[in-house]
Amino acid sequence: MLLHYKPYSVLIFSLILAACVSTEDDQRPAVNYAESFEVDDSKIAGEIDASWWQAFNAPALNELMLAVDQQSPDVLIAAERVRQAELQMRIANASLFPALSANASSGERRSKNSGESTIVSESTSASLGVSYELDLWGGSAAGRKSAQAGFDATRFGQDAALLSIKAAIASGWFQWLSLQERIATAQKNIAIAERVQKVVDARYRNGVGTAAEVAQQQTNLLTQRASLLPLELQSRQTRSALAILLGKTPQEFTLVDANLMDVNVPEIAPGTPADLVTRRPDLAASEATLIAANADIVQARAALLPGISLGANVGKSTSELFNLNPATQVSGWTVSLAQTLFNGGRLINQKRLSEARRAELLLQYHRAILVALQEVDTALASADISQRQETSLEAILVQAERSVHLTEVRYREGSDDLLSLLVAQRNLFQAQDSLVQQRLARLNAAVDLYKALGGGWQLAQQGSE
Repeated sequence: MLLHYKPYSVLIFSLILAACVSTEDDQRPAVNYAESFEVDDSKIAGEIDASWWQAFNAPALNELMLAVDQQSPDVLIAAERVRQAELQMRIANASLFPALSANASSGERRSKNSGESTIVSESTSASLGVSYELDLWGGSAAGRKSAQAGFDATRFGQDAALLSIKAAIASGWFQWLSLQERIATAQKNIAIAERVQKVVDARYRNGVGTAAEVAQQQTNLLTQRASLLPLELQSRQTRSALAILLGKTPQEFTLVDANLMDVNVPEIAPGTPADLVTRRPDLAASEATLIAANADIVQARAALLPGISLGANVGKSTSELFNLNPATQVSGWTVSLAQTLFNGGRLINQKRLSEARRAELLLQYHRAILVALQEVDTALASADISQRQETSLEAILVQAERSVHLTEVRYREGSDDLLSLLVAQRNLFQAQDSLVQQRLARLNAAVDLYKALGGGWQLAQQGSE
């Protein structure tokens, strides 16, 4: 009975059916957000600048960040993945348009009958056809939505990768600066140990000191020199790692030195926990992947239902080679209905697989949000505690410097023994080294907090592009 409908009647009937088909609603995980992070009320409000590294007031760091987009292999790889996802989206969007095909042929056929006479038949034909598959059940639209969500997920993933790389560069540069400071500190302490060694040697020559004191101070001096070598190795390894992140060979890469203690440690406003899902590109990528999975379910359901396509063709044919005039003209239209009756359960299991995949992604997205909240909370705690620890270490360093100075004077005067001086030296070295490492920890806590908060990224701004 369907074949008796005119083309426009079939089209109207198909549109009515399509309007009655329900779509799959995008699901979101239920998360109980707190009203605020555990931080001072004065630090809650405010937004993060997308160029967050400039808050450290380090020109050398700014130069490194400028080179990331053009030189980093990881960033360039992520950009190519975005390009692939965009092409995949364009492929899916091709279902919006009808397919147009053209065909032309010309040939000759020779045959012999029983009388040995040759019969020659010639033919030439040309035709033009157009076909369009009606998206009655929303399968094609779901495919386009899935491709769009996949493109968004890849694009957001690129932003997340760029944020991670820039955070790694900042942390790596701070690590390199701290190693330069620790090397300088070790060299200063070696100079102090060498100066004390001369005093010990002089006391021994004058009969005031003992050979044991000379050996003790020599051991201290050798230990100080030995501690310098691992720091120099770490410095080279850190510089090489930064070179790879920036697409440079370690041999050609150089870094601009700066005083770690002069690098500004910014105060960062974390906002509210509920805002986090719109501020982190990795969470946006997870959500886009979930949207694609929802669309895949609709597409899998549509595959279970019959498909209807419309077609039209027009052509000419003649019995003479390369001559379509005079010719027979043919035209027509078709409506085709296709329904899979049995395929071993492949389609129904594909639908179930899509639903199971969606359930997994929903749980992964929920977990990603919880992990993100934990990362912010940990970074806030680290920033607060490291600041207080640095204040304590600064006070310890002042006392350690004073102790070394006073103990050295007393040792020269013979009022104190060498052991007291060695202990004072060791305490000074540890205080200096600990303060540098604590400043590094504080800077890294700031970088981790920037990264945990998305580094100034906003989903609304990305959606408007």
